[in-house]
Amino acid sequence: MLRERSGSRQNEYEIVLLEELVPQDHLLRKIDAAVDFSFIHDLCKDLYSPDNGRPAVEPELLFKMLFLGYLYGIPSEVKLAQAVNENIAFKWFLGLKLTEKGPDHATISINRVRRFRDNSIAEQIFNEILRQCIAKGLVGGKILYTDSTHIKAKANKHRKTVVTIEKTPKDYMDELNAQIDLDRKVLGKKPFDRDDDPPSGGRTVTKVVSTTDPDSGQQTREGKPDGFHYSEHRTVDLRNNVIVNVHVEPANINDVTPLPEILDEIEQRMGTLPVYMGLDAGYHNAATAHLLESKGIQGVIGYRRHTHAGEHYSKWRFRYDSCFDAYVCPQRLPLYWRTTNRQGYRQYFSDPKKCAQCPVRSACFGVSTTRRMVERHVWQDALDDVTAFTKTPMGRQIYKWRKETIERSFAEGKQYHGLRFARMLGLKNMREQCFLIAAVQNMKRLAKAFSFLISCFLHTAKAVLPLSETRPLLMVWSFFGFPKKLHSYSIFKYLY
Repeated sequence: MLRERSGSRQNEYEIVLLEELVPQDHLLRKIDAAVDFSFIHDLCKDLYSPDNGRPAVEPELLFKMLFLGYLYGIPSEVKLAQAVNENIAFKWFLGLKLTEKGPDHATISINRVRRFRDNSIAEQIFNEILRQCIAKGLVGGKILYTDSTHIKAKANKHRKTVVTIEKTPKDYMDELNAQIDLDRKVLGKKPFDRDDDPPSGGRTVTKVVSTTDPDSGQQTREGKPDGFHYSEHRTVDLRNNVIVNVHVEPANINDVTPLPEILDEIEQRMGTLPVYMGLDAGYHNAATAHLLESKGIQGVIGYRRHTHAGEHYSKWRFRYDSCFDAYVCPQRLPLYWRTTNRQGYRQYFSDPKKCAQCPVRSACFGVSTTRRMVERHVWQDALDDVTAFTKTPMGRQIYKWRKETIERSFAEGKQYHGLRFARMLGLKNMREQCFLIAAVQNMKRLAKAFSFLISCFLHTAKAVLPLSETRPLLMVWSFFGFPKKLHSYSIFKYLY
């Protein structure tokens, strides 16, 4: 029967509890039950005056507001402050009363600039959330995946200038030079004289710099969008896709360059290095393979099939024989190691007399050349070992899991948590944004694991106890607040 609603009910008084207005299966309830946020107060208390000034807004409240902004992809602090005052679940999560107004957007901005700008609070928050994930058994630590993604900087791509800078040497150059000198000593040749060389090798490069955000870098890689970007290098764990490390660089820096620093950060945060590390084909080079081998890590690196459409035979037509340390040409003639150049490549040469009578000489090298030369990096053996393992059934399976872990983590961050665009200017602000987004994504992993534990408890209770006894048990569970206290135990590690 259709009835006509009479009068307005917006002005009626009604006694309600804020606790009853938030659904029991709400995401914020799960996060609040699974994550202990009390560490934020101890982390920030030294930044406040203990006995002077007006009462400050609690740092836990400020950062929980930032968590809401990144968790729900709210792009600005103005909209975040508005959403807190309008969303009942947000007020419940922040511990505000139903009619209590949340902090203004200017309060968040001023605290960021004056109190949280020149320290590593965001990184320490990420470290503590990661520690809780490790304590609850969500991180296996055996198989990790590292990759990078571009984040569009808050800079106009047309406002730029060109500068000339001195090229910085790679971190492994000292080790590579020592190996080169050893090679030349084995061959009876003099080591290269590097005493007069400048620290960077005397090389300079031109660099395009944004006048709006000088910390960002212009991206010029094929298939990537044009403009100024940042690169977030992220490392995730296989077990629950928990983010274990975040490293931010300008987008014009090669992905391989910060890898030594990334491994040091992983060891510092987790206390150990992984057994296997999955990387895409962009990391397929001898320096990366040697770095992983020196750290005791088995690399699983994607590779590209080599195609050659040139006039002469490519290097990959020559087979390397490790027993004789020589290359074998398509006519089964050897090429022997004669020298090692400054770049760290061993050069293998053929016999000119045999090449002069070769029936496929014109297909192998040009008319003005008398012999064929093939180069091999001094650390090529490490890369060959990585490639061989990647082709095994276990290596194929580990690399297959890569698209289910690191790629999904990036996609989730960009689609739901605002990782696609930089919200502020500068590398420090970009690091803050990336660390807080990673912390939010790890909170979701904790909430998911907590919900799984609760469902297992309820399923077991329903299977063992009759319905009349299950309901009182659930009431006791809810009354004593066991979900809030569960985070102090390591129960999760027994579930995986």
